[in-house]
Amino acid sequence: MAPKQHPASSTPFSVRAESESLPALASYLLSLISIKQSNLCVSADVHTTSSLLKLAEEIGDSICVLKTHADIIDDFSDRTIKGLQEIAKRKNFLIFEDRKLGDIG
Repeated sequence: MAPKQHPASSTPFSVRAESESLPALASYLLSLISIKQSNLCVSADVHTTSSLLKLAEEIGDSICVLKTHADIIDDFSDRTIKGLQEIAKRKNFLIFEDRKLGDIG
């Protein structure tokens, strides 16, 4: 006997995004997934602002989330933030900052 499928797994992302019980960010992410027909999140493990902005520009149309690591960007500044925000807005993706507050090792 096949395991019972959860109702959410067969409900389209666009329909799930309209649920009033969802937080706004979750709803927005589900809408992005539906619009882009992708749930791709890319981890930007780069060390300079120019590398980060170039990567965001190149892949922005294809991703829903860009995961950044501000603490490893050697020249992190307002230019980094403003440039990334502009690209994210234009290419329609979310920015997720992955802060390492206490890594093991």
